Amino acid sequence: MHTSESLPAEFPHTRTQLYVTSISKLIIMGGLSAGLYLYYWNYKHWSLIRGQRGFKIIPLLCTIFGALTIYFLMRNIVARCRQANQPVEGSALGVTLMYCTPPLLMMCWEFSLSESYLANLPLSILIMAPIMLMLIYITFFVVAIIQVQQAVNICEGDACGLQNSQITWANVMWLIACWMPMAALVGFLSGYAPFTK
Repeated sequence: MHTSESLPAEFPHTRTQLYVTSISKLIIMGGLSAGLYLYYWNYKHWSLIRGQRGFKIIPLLCTIFGALTIYFLMRNIVARCRQANQPVEGSALGVTLMYCTPPLLMMCWEFSLSESYLANLPLSILIMAPIMLMLIYITFFVVAIIQVQQAVNICEGDACGLQNSQITWANVMWLIACWMPMAALVGFLSGYAPFTK
């Protein structure tokens, strides 16, 4: 029998919940918001993991540096799943590799290959390689995010994320807020387009 004193420092309260949402809602909101929803998603996870201690700045920093903290987020979630005797698919290392390897491949393609080497490649490879790397990046990134969320949903006993599966009016307003700066920029540029001719 575990008492609250015997729990590790990472788990100050057994009643602390993780951010549950359905996979379909996560993908829809992430796609329609051009990925901005994933910052909110990351912040919610960290605020529920760390925020209960009163350290509000830590979830914000973990969100800003999400690519560097994804390993620790998944490791914490896996530890919570094991504590709750829930099965978990994926590991912290696997999620981190899926999250970080494709961008590293893209950077290698862009910066490590010399111009003379690239000039000798066929045009089809020069066109298709960046597209393929981008598709690989998006696929691996989505799979990593899904693995994290699926582990959270299983840990919380809601494998389908039904308690947060509906797109609400708050979500719609959030999407509108995400696209307002882009719409303002397009409007600004189109307003000044006649003067550039």
